[in-house]
Amino acid sequence: MKKESIEIETPEKIIFTYNISSTGTRIFAYTIDVIIQIVVVVLLILLVSSTGLFSFSLSSDGFSRELNGLLIAFAFLLYFFIQWGYFIVFEVIMEGQSPGKKIMKIRVIRTNGEPLDLPTIILRNLLRAVDAFPFYHLVGGLVSIVDSRSRRIGDIVSDTIVVKEMIFNLKEPNSFTVFLTSGKEGAFSFFNKKLNEEDLYILRRFLNEKGHLSKEKQDEIALKLAQSIKKRLQIQEEIENPLVFIERVYRGHIDENKE
Repeated sequence: MKKESIEIETPEKIIFTYNISSTGTRIFAYTIDVIIQIVVVVLLILLVSSTGLFSFSLSSDGFSRELNGLLIAFAFLLYFFIQWGYFIVFEVIMEGQSPGKKIMKIRVIRTNGEPLDLPTIILRNLLRAVDAFPFYHLVGGLVSIVDSRSRRIGDIVSDTIVVKEMIFNLKEPNSFTVFLTSGKEGAFSFFNKKLNEEDLYILRRFLNEKGHLSKEKQDEIALKLAQSIKKRLQIQEEIENPLVFIERVYRGHIDENKE
């Protein structure tokens, strides 16, 4: 039986409910990505051929071209590298999305609640070779139709799932939240990277609900969140007070969104 949603618990013990992307939506997203790849390959071939590195001739009717074998080999090699690197690069820099996935508003996430990392992205995309057999992801499409969570082989092996993107209302924590720091003077104003909406939602929930936690549980979650944030934002500063650190990061993002 097909499942329409899935609950995922983050390492910080916060549970999210995601709507699972349908196979049809994934096919549309993949088609968009394939079109983009083909356009890029064609443009690069035209660019390279214009430099004179490859010779070609026009027939008498002016329409058909006789490309030499080297250019054909270059085209296939170029498409091979773009096809394999395209999804890996974009899913890294766009945190689980490709241009096609972004347009269709879907995203790859890990089912264990941890952030999507490079080894996982590489693994799920290397297995496209299996999913794509014998053509246009036929095997992967059939597996996703049968699988209760609409996963292809690459997702099953790498423990990932494609879900509909969640959009959160990013606003200041509720009025009952008391910050330990005050105003912009306590906030980070510059980050090497940015937290995404899901990360900020986690911080907001923690800041709103920390008063309902025991001191031990609050300190435990705050330390995990702070260490995770520091790593993701590449902040070199040592964490003296995890809760203050979280507040400063949160304020820095919110203040920047207001500007």
